[in-house]
Amino acid sequence: MRIILAIFIIFSTNAFSLEVDEKLTARIIRTSETRKTLMINRGTEDGLVEGDHAKFIVTAGIVARGVCIKISPTRSVWSVYRLVNADFIVNDSVMSLKITPPVKITKDETKAIVEEDTPSSSGTTDAQELGIPLAEGAEDLAKLENLPGDTQDLKSMVSEGPVSISEKDLEIFGVLNISGLTANTKTDSGSDSFNNSQSYHHIGLGGEIYPRKEREWYSSFSLVGAVNLMKSDNQSYNGSGSTNDITEFSVGTNWHFSKLPSVTMDFIPFIHLSFNVGSVNSTYTSGTEGNGTNTDLSATGGTQGFSVGYGYKFFTSKGFSARALLDYYMRTERYKEDSQSDQFNKVVGGPRLMLGLGYRF
Repeated sequence: MRIILAIFIIFSTNAFSLEVDEKLTARIIRTSETRKTLMINRGTEDGLVEGDHAKFIVTAGIVARGVCIKISPTRSVWSVYRLVNADFIVNDSVMSLKITPPVKITKDETKAIVEEDTPSSSGTTDAQELGIPLAEGAEDLAKLENLPGDTQDLKSMVSEGPVSISEKDLEIFGVLNISGLTANTKTDSGSDSFNNSQSYHHIGLGGEIYPRKEREWYSSFSLVGAVNLMKSDNQSYNGSGSTNDITEFSVGTNWHFSKLPSVTMDFIPFIHLSFNVGSVNSTYTSGTEGNGTNTDLSATGGTQGFSVGYGYKFFTSKGFSARALLDYYMRTERYKEDSQSDQFNKVVGGPRLMLGLGYRF
Protein backbone atom coordinates (compact mmCIF):
# COMPACT_ATOMS: atom_id res chain seq x y z
CA MET A 1 0.00 0.00 0.00
CA ARG A 2 2.88 2.38 0.76
CA ILE A 3 4.31 1.76 -2.69
CA ILE A 4 0.97 2.63 -4.31
CA LEU A 5 0.69 5.86 -2.30
CA ALA A 6 4.27 6.79 -3.17
CA ILE A 7 3.59 6.33 -6.88
CA PHE A 8 0.50 8.55 -6.61
CA ILE A 9 2.44 11.29 -4.82
CA ILE A 10 5.30 11.26 -7.31
CA PHE A 11 3.21 11.36 -10.46
CA SER A 12 0.54 13.71 -9.16
CA THR A 13 3.03 16.55 -9.44
CA ASN A 14 3.42 16.02 -13.18
CA ALA A 15 1.69 18.70 -15.23
CA PHE A 16 -0.27 17.75 -18.29
CA SER A 17 -0.58 21.31 -19.55
CA LEU A 18 1.78 24.10 -20.48
CA GLU A 19 2.72 26.68 -17.88
CA VAL A 20 2.61 30.44 -18.38
CA ASP A 21 5.49 31.66 -20.61
CA GLU A 22 6.09 28.22 -22.10
CA LYS A 23 6.38 28.15 -25.88
CA LEU A 24 5.11 25.75 -28.49
CA THR A 25 5.65 25.70 -32.25
CA ALA A 26 2.35 25.38 -34.12
CA ARG A 27 1.06 25.41 -37.66
CA ILE A 28 -2.16 27.13 -38.75
CA ILE A 29 -4.50 24.71 -40.49
CA ARG A 30 -7.48 26.97 -41.09
CA THR A 31 -8.51 30.57 -40.64
CA SER A 32 -11.76 32.45 -40.92
CA GLU A 33 -12.11 35.30 -43.40
CA THR A 34 -11.66 37.89 -40.66
CA ARG A 35 -8.72 35.97 -39.13
CA LYS A 36 -10.57 36.13 -35.79
CA THR A 37 -10.94 32.34 -35.63
CA LEU A 38 -8.21 29.88 -36.47
CA MET A 39 -7.37 26.20 -36.10
CA ILE A 40 -3.86 24.95 -35.32
CA ASN A 41 -2.28 21.49 -35.34
CA ARG A 42 -1.74 21.36 -31.58
CA GLY A 43 -4.08 19.98 -28.92
CA THR A 44 -4.28 18.24 -25.58
CA GLU A 45 -1.46 15.87 -26.50
CA ASP A 46 0.82 18.91 -26.65
CA GLY A 47 -0.25 20.27 -23.26
CA LEU A 48 -2.88 22.75 -24.40
CA VAL A 49 -6.22 22.98 -22.60
CA GLU A 50 -9.44 24.77 -23.32
CA GLY A 51 -9.31 28.32 -21.94
CA ASP A 52 -5.57 28.81 -22.53
CA HIS A 53 -4.49 32.32 -23.55
CA ALA A 54 -1.50 32.71 -25.85
CA LYS A 55 0.50 35.11 -27.99
CA PHE A 56 1.14 34.11 -31.62
CA ILE A 57 4.70 35.09 -32.47
CA VAL A 58 6.80 35.12 -35.66
CA THR A 59 10.30 36.45 -36.24
CA ALA A 60 8.90 39.93 -36.81
CA GLY A 61 7.18 39.91 -33.43
CA ILE A 62 3.72 39.29 -31.94
CA VAL A 63 1.01 38.98 -34.58
CA ALA A 64 -2.02 38.08 -32.45
CA ARG A 65 -3.39 37.14 -29.07
CA GLY A 66 -6.12 34.58 -28.59
CA VAL A 67 -7.93 32.14 -26.30
CA CYS A 68 -8.48 28.44 -26.94
CA ILE A 69 -12.22 27.74 -27.29
CA LYS A 70 -12.27 24.17 -28.63
CA ILE A 71 -9.71 21.43 -28.40
CA SER A 72 -9.05 17.83 -29.41
CA PRO A 73 -5.99 15.61 -28.94
CA THR A 74 -4.22 16.97 -32.06
CA ARG A 75 -6.05 20.21 -32.91
CA SER A 76 -7.41 23.32 -31.26
CA VAL A 77 -9.58 26.26 -32.30
CA TRP A 78 -8.62 29.75 -31.10
CA SER A 79 -10.64 32.94 -30.88
CA VAL A 80 -8.38 35.91 -31.60
CA TYR A 81 -9.17 38.98 -29.51
CA ARG A 82 -6.23 41.10 -30.62
CA LEU A 83 -4.84 41.24 -34.16
CA VAL A 84 -1.47 42.96 -34.49
CA ASN A 85 -0.62 41.80 -38.01
CA ALA A 86 -3.48 39.95 -39.65
CA ASP A 87 -1.54 39.13 -42.81
CA PHE A 88 0.55 36.59 -40.90
CA ILE A 89 -2.58 34.68 -39.82
CA VAL A 90 -2.79 32.50 -42.93
CA ASN A 91 -3.08 28.83 -43.74
CA ASP A 92 0.14 26.79 -43.53
CA SER A 93 2.13 29.43 -41.66
CA VAL A 94 4.24 28.28 -38.72
CA MET A 95 4.68 30.37 -35.61
CA SER A 96 5.34 30.13 -31.90
CA LEU A 97 2.66 30.10 -29.21
CA LYS A 98 3.58 31.61 -25.88
CA ILE A 99 1.17 30.84 -23.05
CA THR A 100 0.12 34.00 -21.21
CA PRO A 101 -1.95 34.73 -18.10
CA PRO A 102 -5.70 35.11 -18.75
CA VAL A 103 -6.83 38.61 -19.63
CA LYS A 104 -10.23 40.23 -19.47
CA ILE A 105 -11.90 40.20 -22.87
CA THR A 106 -14.42 42.79 -24.00
CA LYS A 107 -16.56 43.02 -27.11
CA ASP A 108 -17.01 46.77 -26.59
CA GLU A 109 -14.79 48.42 -29.20
CA THR A 110 -14.80 51.69 -27.20
CA LYS A 111 -12.93 49.89 -24.41
CA ALA A 112 -10.31 48.34 -26.67
CA ILE A 113 -6.73 49.40 -25.91
CA VAL A 114 -5.44 49.20 -29.47
CA GLU A 115 -6.95 49.34 -32.89
CA GLU A 116 -7.45 45.98 -34.56
CA ASP A 117 -5.44 45.18 -37.67
CA THR A 118 -7.33 43.96 -40.71
CA PRO A 119 -6.22 41.54 -43.44
CA SER A 120 -4.74 43.01 -46.59
CA SER A 121 -6.76 42.97 -49.79
CA SER A 122 -4.56 40.36 -51.42
CA GLY A 123 -7.42 37.87 -51.17
CA THR A 124 -5.19 34.91 -50.38
CA THR A 125 -4.76 32.98 -47.18
CA ASP A 126 -1.81 30.93 -48.37
CA ALA A 127 1.53 31.64 -46.67
CA GLN A 128 3.67 30.73 -49.67
CA GLU A 129 1.75 33.04 -51.99
CA LEU A 130 2.31 35.90 -49.57
CA GLY A 131 6.01 35.14 -49.40
CA ILE A 132 5.99 34.21 -45.71
CA PRO A 133 8.78 31.68 -45.03
CA LEU A 134 7.66 28.32 -43.65
CA ALA A 135 9.44 26.29 -41.03
CA GLU A 136 11.20 23.11 -42.07
CA GLY A 137 8.68 20.35 -42.77
CA ALA A 138 5.72 22.70 -43.15
CA GLU A 139 5.36 22.02 -46.87
CA ASP A 140 3.81 18.61 -46.17
CA LEU A 141 0.73 20.14 -44.55
CA ALA A 142 -1.54 19.96 -47.60
CA LYS A 143 -0.80 16.27 -48.04
CA LEU A 144 -1.40 15.43 -44.40
CA GLU A 145 -4.46 17.50 -43.67
CA ASN A 146 -6.31 17.55 -47.03
CA LEU A 147 -8.96 19.84 -45.61
CA PRO A 148 -11.93 21.13 -47.64
CA GLY A 149 -12.33 24.75 -48.64
CA ASP A 150 -14.92 26.53 -46.49
CA THR A 151 -13.02 28.40 -43.78
CA GLN A 152 -15.71 30.85 -42.63
CA ASP A 153 -17.81 28.68 -40.35
CA LEU A 154 -16.54 27.77 -36.90
CA LYS A 155 -18.85 24.79 -36.80
CA SER A 156 -17.20 23.29 -39.86
CA MET A 157 -13.83 23.75 -38.20
CA VAL A 158 -14.62 21.94 -34.99
CA SER A 159 -16.40 19.16 -36.83
CA GLU A 160 -13.12 18.13 -38.41
CA GLY A 161 -12.23 16.08 -35.34
CA PRO A 162 -13.10 15.25 -31.74
CA VAL A 163 -13.31 17.99 -29.14
CA SER A 164 -12.67 18.27 -25.44
CA ILE A 165 -15.60 17.61 -23.12
CA SER A 166 -14.06 19.18 -20.03
CA GLU A 167 -17.28 21.13 -19.45
CA LYS A 168 -19.06 17.80 -18.89
CA ASP A 169 -17.69 17.02 -15.45
CA LEU A 170 -20.14 14.39 -14.17
CA GLU A 171 -20.47 10.83 -15.48
CA ILE A 172 -23.01 8.15 -14.56
CA PHE A 173 -22.05 4.57 -15.42
CA GLY A 174 -23.32 1.06 -14.83
CA VAL A 175 -21.96 -2.47 -14.82
CA LEU A 176 -24.02 -5.62 -15.25
CA ASN A 177 -23.18 -9.30 -14.96
CA ILE A 178 -26.10 -11.72 -14.67
CA SER A 179 -26.53 -15.48 -15.03
CA GLY A 180 -29.84 -17.16 -14.20
CA LEU A 181 -29.06 -20.87 -14.08
CA THR A 182 -30.84 -23.53 -12.02
CA ALA A 183 -29.60 -26.88 -10.68
CA ASN A 184 -31.22 -30.20 -9.79
CA THR A 185 -29.51 -32.98 -7.85
CA LYS A 186 -30.79 -36.56 -7.51
CA THR A 187 -29.26 -39.62 -5.84
CA ASP A 188 -28.72 -42.74 -7.94
CA SER A 189 -31.60 -44.38 -6.10
CA GLY A 190 -33.85 -41.47 -6.94
CA SER A 191 -35.11 -41.21 -3.38
CA ASP A 192 -33.70 -37.72 -2.79
CA SER A 193 -34.05 -34.73 -5.11
CA PHE A 194 -32.84 -31.16 -4.52
CA ASN A 195 -33.47 -28.05 -6.59
CA ASN A 196 -31.64 -24.76 -6.23
CA SER A 197 -30.54 -21.71 -8.15
CA GLN A 198 -27.10 -21.82 -9.74
CA SER A 199 -26.84 -18.15 -10.58
CA TYR A 200 -24.83 -15.00 -10.06
CA HIS A 201 -25.59 -11.36 -10.56
CA HIS A 202 -23.62 -8.19 -10.08
CA ILE A 203 -25.46 -4.93 -10.69
CA GLY A 204 -23.46 -1.76 -10.16
CA LEU A 205 -24.33 1.91 -10.53
CA GLY A 206 -21.72 4.60 -10.07
CA GLY A 207 -20.82 8.21 -10.63
CA GLU A 208 -17.57 9.97 -11.41
CA ILE A 209 -16.66 13.64 -10.99
CA TYR A 210 -13.99 15.18 -13.24
CA PRO A 211 -12.16 18.50 -12.65
CA ARG A 212 -12.96 21.34 -15.04
CA LYS A 213 -9.74 23.25 -14.36
CA GLU A 214 -7.36 21.29 -16.54
CA ARG A 215 -4.28 23.37 -15.70
CA GLU A 216 -4.31 22.31 -12.04
CA TRP A 217 -2.14 19.51 -10.64
CA TYR A 218 -5.24 17.47 -9.84
CA SER A 219 -6.65 17.65 -13.38
CA SER A 220 -5.65 14.04 -14.08
CA PHE A 221 -7.60 12.68 -11.11
CA SER A 222 -11.31 12.03 -10.73
CA LEU A 223 -13.47 10.99 -7.80
CA VAL A 224 -15.57 7.86 -8.23
CA GLY A 225 -18.26 6.27 -6.09
CA ALA A 226 -20.52 3.28 -6.68
CA VAL A 227 -23.06 0.97 -5.12
CA ASN A 228 -22.91 -2.73 -6.02
CA LEU A 229 -25.50 -5.45 -5.46
CA MET A 230 -23.99 -8.94 -5.68
CA LYS A 231 -25.72 -12.27 -5.18
CA SER A 232 -24.44 -15.79 -5.76
CA ASP A 233 -26.36 -19.09 -5.50
CA ASN A 234 -24.59 -22.44 -5.67
CA GLN A 235 -25.56 -26.07 -5.27
CA SER A 236 -23.08 -28.85 -4.63
CA TYR A 237 -23.25 -32.43 -5.89
CA ASN A 238 -25.14 -33.67 -2.80
CA GLY A 239 -27.85 -31.01 -2.99
CA SER A 240 -26.52 -28.65 -0.34
CA GLY A 241 -26.78 -25.03 -1.34
CA SER A 242 -25.40 -21.67 -0.31
CA THR A 243 -26.60 -18.14 -1.00
CA ASN A 244 -24.62 -14.94 -0.46
CA ASP A 245 -26.24 -11.51 -0.73
CA ILE A 246 -23.88 -8.54 -0.62
CA THR A 247 -24.60 -4.82 -0.74
CA GLU A 248 -21.42 -2.83 -1.11
CA PHE A 249 -20.57 0.89 -1.28
CA SER A 250 -17.24 2.00 -2.72
CA VAL A 251 -15.41 5.32 -3.03
CA GLY A 252 -12.08 6.01 -4.67
CA THR A 253 -10.16 7.76 -7.41
CA ASN A 254 -9.09 7.19 -11.01
CA TRP A 255 -5.72 8.52 -12.16
CA HIS A 256 -5.52 9.32 -15.89
CA PHE A 257 -1.74 9.38 -16.04
CA SER A 258 -1.05 9.90 -19.76
CA LYS A 259 -4.11 11.68 -21.21
CA LEU A 260 -6.56 14.14 -19.74
CA PRO A 261 -9.98 12.58 -19.06
CA SER A 262 -11.67 15.17 -21.31
CA VAL A 263 -10.22 13.67 -24.51
CA THR A 264 -12.78 12.19 -26.87
CA MET A 265 -12.62 9.48 -29.55
CA ASP A 266 -9.47 8.00 -28.03
CA PHE A 267 -8.64 5.34 -25.45
CA ILE A 268 -7.69 6.86 -22.09
CA PRO A 269 -5.70 4.60 -19.75
CA PHE A 270 -6.22 4.98 -16.01
CA ILE A 271 -5.24 3.47 -12.68
CA HIS A 272 -8.05 2.77 -10.24
CA LEU A 273 -8.01 2.64 -6.45
CA SER A 274 -11.10 2.36 -4.26
CA PHE A 275 -12.20 1.20 -0.83
CA ASN A 276 -15.47 -0.54 -0.07
CA VAL A 277 -17.73 -1.29 2.87
CA GLY A 278 -21.05 -3.09 3.00
CA SER A 279 -23.18 -5.85 4.45
CA VAL A 280 -23.56 -9.57 3.75
CA ASN A 281 -26.20 -12.22 4.38
CA SER A 282 -25.09 -15.83 3.93
CA THR A 283 -27.40 -18.87 4.02
CA TYR A 284 -26.65 -22.59 3.95
CA THR A 285 -29.23 -25.28 3.03
CA SER A 286 -28.40 -28.92 3.72
CA GLY A 287 -28.58 -31.68 1.14
CA THR A 288 -28.34 -35.44 1.56
CA GLU A 289 -26.06 -35.00 4.58
CA GLY A 290 -29.00 -33.47 6.45
CA ASN A 291 -30.91 -36.75 6.39
CA GLY A 292 -33.96 -35.03 5.00
CA THR A 293 -34.19 -32.43 7.76
CA ASN A 294 -33.45 -29.51 5.35
CA THR A 295 -31.85 -27.52 8.14
CA ASP A 296 -31.06 -23.96 7.11
CA LEU A 297 -28.17 -22.04 8.67
CA SER A 298 -27.72 -18.31 8.17
CA ALA A 299 -25.51 -15.47 9.36
CA THR A 300 -25.19 -11.76 8.71
CA GLY A 301 -22.23 -9.45 8.93
CA GLY A 302 -20.28 -6.54 7.51
CA THR A 303 -17.74 -6.30 4.72
CA GLN A 304 -14.75 -4.12 3.95
CA GLY A 305 -12.01 -4.24 1.34
CA PHE A 306 -10.35 -2.53 -1.59
CA SER A 307 -9.86 -2.66 -5.34
CA VAL A 308 -6.78 -1.63 -7.34
CA GLY A 309 -6.48 -2.04 -11.08
CA TYR A 310 -5.75 -0.75 -14.58
CA GLY A 311 -8.27 0.11 -17.24
CA TYR A 312 -9.29 2.11 -20.30
CA LYS A 313 -12.06 4.62 -20.97
CA PHE A 314 -13.51 5.87 -24.22
CA PHE A 315 -15.67 8.99 -24.62
CA THR A 316 -17.60 10.23 -27.62
CA SER A 317 -18.07 13.95 -28.24
CA LYS A 318 -21.74 13.51 -27.26
CA GLY A 319 -20.76 12.25 -23.80
CA PHE A 320 -21.42 8.53 -24.19
CA SER A 321 -18.74 6.37 -22.61
CA ALA A 322 -17.42 2.84 -22.25
CA ARG A 323 -14.91 1.45 -19.80
CA ALA A 324 -12.99 -1.73 -19.07
CA LEU A 325 -11.18 -2.39 -15.78
CA LEU A 326 -8.97 -5.30 -14.78
CA ASP A 327 -8.49 -5.11 -11.03
CA TYR A 328 -7.45 -7.06 -7.98
CA TYR A 329 -10.42 -7.16 -5.60
CA MET A 330 -10.33 -8.15 -1.93
CA ARG A 331 -13.23 -8.33 0.51
CA THR A 332 -13.28 -9.41 4.15
CA GLU A 333 -16.61 -10.63 5.54
CA ARG A 334 -16.98 -10.58 9.33
CA TYR A 335 -20.06 -12.47 10.52
CA LYS A 336 -21.99 -12.14 13.73
CA GLU A 337 -22.90 -15.23 15.73
CA ASP A 338 -25.05 -17.66 13.76
CA SER A 339 -27.79 -19.95 15.11
CA GLN A 340 -25.09 -22.24 16.53
CA SER A 341 -23.32 -19.34 18.31
CA ASP A 342 -20.31 -19.50 16.01
CA GLN A 343 -18.55 -16.48 14.50
CA PHE A 344 -16.79 -16.63 11.15
CA ASN A 345 -14.44 -14.46 9.12
CA LYS A 346 -14.30 -14.98 5.37
CA VAL A 347 -11.84 -13.45 2.87
CA VAL A 348 -12.65 -13.20 -0.83
CA GLY A 349 -10.01 -11.97 -3.28
CA GLY A 350 -8.71 -12.23 -6.81
CA PRO A 351 -8.70 -10.63 -10.27
CA ARG A 352 -11.87 -9.31 -11.94
CA LEU A 353 -12.69 -7.95 -15.38
CA MET A 354 -15.32 -5.22 -15.18
CA LEU A 355 -17.06 -3.74 -18.24
CA GLY A 356 -19.44 -0.80 -18.17
CA LEU A 357 -21.29 1.85 -20.17
CA GLY A 358 -22.10 5.39 -19.15
CA TYR A 359 -23.02 8.94 -20.05
CA ARG A 360 -21.18 12.14 -19.19
CA PHE A 361 -22.95 15.47 -18.82
